[in-house]
Amino acid sequence: MAKNKFPKEFLEQIASITNKRAKIVIEHIMKHGHITTEDLETKYGYSHPPRAARDVRESGIPLETFKVKSKQGKSIAAYKFGDLNQIQKNRVEGRIAFPKKLKKQLYEQSKGHCSICRGVFEDRYLQIDQGAFQIVA
Repeated sequence: MAKNKFPKEFLEQIASITNKRAKIVIEHIMKHGHITTEDLETKYGYSHPPRAARDVRESGIPLETFKVKSKQGKSIAAYKFGDLNQIQKNRVEGRIAFPKKLKKQLYEQSKGHCSICRGVFEDRYLQIDQGAFQIVA
């Protein structure tokens, strides 16, 4: 597939993506039409290929997953672009990590309870140190 067959909006979106794994997947799909988990493992050395596909999705690019046969005859996943009209422009940077201070404030405010299921969770910043709790920053 030639780059000129893709919408201008799509090309602008991928130009702004900085994630290396996402870029590799996108460029391979643009050149070959799809990429398999086998390609990601053998050609690019990724031990967890679905993570690379997820990076693309988290960057706002729609991907479709489908099944193909590997060289050994096993059924494996392959990825191709989905509906390019569904691009999410606000997701260029992928996942967003919340600051520890905010997470701690939310934990304290909810007293360790999930706002949806009301389950109780441990604070990841508390560690047991010889039987006593210690705050880890």
